[in-house]
Amino acid sequence: MCTTNENMTIQKKKNGSFRSIFMHADLIDFLLMALGFFGVICDGISTPLMLVITSKLMNNLGDTTTSIFTNFTHDINKNALVMCYLACGQWIGCFLEGYCWTRTAERQASRVRARYLKAVLRQDVGYFDLHVTSTAEIIASVSSDSLVIQDVISEKVGIAVY
Repeated sequence: MCTTNENMTIQKKKNGSFRSIFMHADLIDFLLMALGFFGVICDGISTPLMLVITSKLMNNLGDTTTSIFTNFTHDINKNALVMCYLACGQWIGCFLEGYCWTRTAERQASRVRARYLKAVLRQDVGYFDLHVTSTAEIIASVSSDSLVIQDVISEKVGIAVY
């Protein structure tokens, strides 16, 4: 016979894996997550690249060997143009990151809500008499659980990859 302490330790050891978050994903969700992952990588690389370009710009400003009329203006314009291109790329990466992760989180959370509600409705009527005090409790439970899953997928996974 197992005591309650042994049962609690067995339950504590049984945690879901990181992969279990995505068990309700389909092919479109995996495509959205791949695009979101690409956006996260672009967003993460953009900050060090911006620092490198800014350091080149500062070196051009502090360079005393070039005259103002020959290479100075050309170097400043070249670095400013590269910064504009980087800003456009960063905008695309941030958009992909935000849109794709949020969209796949909404899709997966809606599937979780539907499956959870189907599982609850498959219960016998006696289950509701003994365990549930009101229908509002069921709705609140379904909503809160799916919102937690949606929050994890949409924000936390992208931040963890970043």
